[in-house]
Amino acid sequence: MKAFSSVGPRRPRFNFKLIAAVLAAGFLAILFGLLAVTANPVLIGLGAAMVMGPVLLALPEATIWIILVVGFLGGVLSASPQLSKLAWAVSLLSLLLLVPCVANLVWSQRRRLPGFLTLALLFMLFSVAVTVLRWYSLEQFVAGFKRYFQAYGLMCALTLLVFDPPVMARWRKFLLVVALLQFPFALYELLVLVPLRGGIGLSSETTDVVAGTFGANLQGGSPNSVMVIYLLVALAFLGARWRAGLIGSGRFYLLAGISLLPLGMGETKVAVIMVPLVGLSLLRLDVMRQPIRYLPALLGLGVVTALLAYIYVVLMMHSTLSDVIDSTLRYNAGSQGYSQAMVLNRTTSITFWFRQHSLENPVSFLIGNGLGSSYSSLGAGSGNLGALYANYGINLTAISTLLWDCGMLGTLLYCSIFLASWRAAGRLQREVSDPAVKADALAIQAANALYLFSLFYTDSIVNLVSMELVYAVVLGYQGYLMNVHGLLGGRKSARREPVAYAR
Repeated sequence: MKAFSSVGPRRPRFNFKLIAAVLAAGFLAILFGLLAVTANPVLIGLGAAMVMGPVLLALPEATIWIILVVGFLGGVLSASPQLSKLAWAVSLLSLLLLVPCVANLVWSQRRRLPGFLTLALLFMLFSVAVTVLRWYSLEQFVAGFKRYFQAYGLMCALTLLVFDPPVMARWRKFLLVVALLQFPFALYELLVLVPLRGGIGLSSETTDVVAGTFGANLQGGSPNSVMVIYLLVALAFLGARWRAGLIGSGRFYLLAGISLLPLGMGETKVAVIMVPLVGLSLLRLDVMRQPIRYLPALLGLGVVTALLAYIYVVLMMHSTLSDVIDSTLRYNAGSQGYSQAMVLNRTTSITFWFRQHSLENPVSFLIGNGLGSSYSSLGAGSGNLGALYANYGINLTAISTLLWDCGMLGTLLYCSIFLASWRAAGRLQREVSDPAVKADALAIQAANALYLFSLFYTDSIVNLVSMELVYAVVLGYQGYLMNVHGLLGGRKSARREPVAYAR
């Protein structure tokens, strides 16, 4: 009895970890239930990212595959309202990749940031600081941040995370396959979707729907310029490697021919400028050294450009060259609006900003009004300035958008990213002996020429995830090359040669 009585009643012991887990599970169940009944794909995607995000962070290679496949091929599903928000998944996954990138940058010395990516991150910090100082609303900030930086995670991951050369080689092959896939999809859009819009006989604008895998919109406004830039970037890499003797002539002509065909299927007159821009970027060094030897290449470039001009002017627009030049100048550099719904065009959208700003208002002139302020939309979601200047088209180009959102300082900082990338590619071309790397560095310079030109042509580079992925893969790949070839001073890549490089 004594022994029994000495044992007192046990006090209940609480398992706080178990209780916290049960409460968290209950909260998440309620949260996801509320998200599900909203039927809002954006909110549902955010909820899914909360669950899948931590898992995918541990699998960066798989995450990048999802971003590349959905980002470059998911546009074919954009006609479906249920699947049109897939681009949000790409944006969320890319932004999530910033977490391991920052961790690698802080705690590891195996990969370093090149100067142009440092400028990119400085631009991000600058624009966020400007938005906080010029605060308008949380919704405008989130939407603007997403539009500007939705591909930054991919760009930094390719540079800062350690991937084996065969992995990078598989991604390069996939991106080539994407370029080749533009032809069958563009052909389908030309033969099936263009007639649904009235056919080429109605207007050349009906071929605006030809945008390959980047998203055909029967109502107009398809991102066909993104398809053109992507194809020309791919052609730049093919041409540079062919020039270096890494690709046989037969294979090059076949791949280049397939990649060129979609340029003549849609209303993309800008290709007449972009094709010689890429060609001259690739050939400039050779032409300066041996102008006579490369004269046939220049003539071939001229023939391709002339053929594209003939297709656009005669076959699509049923006009003459002088009339097309006159009308193009009117709605690009004259007083005519870019469209019937816009007051401004590509040139006047910039001059209008200067007319609205002066040194008497130095804050707005120098740092702008914050991310998303100039965005304008037919529906809800316009920024405060986009709504104020509705139907003006103040965000018609990336340059005008940057001026309104980030001011003169932010615009110069953003442009310096691509200028610094060009300069770094020149150093890569000079200091690395591997012919494949030298060829890719030359192609990267041609790509940067396209990106800088696109700033004055469209706002896609600060608005559409597909276009931002086009520059993110190139600049991220450039950062990868600079790291593995020891141009950034990392401890693990101090020896520049030899480095395994999978072609």
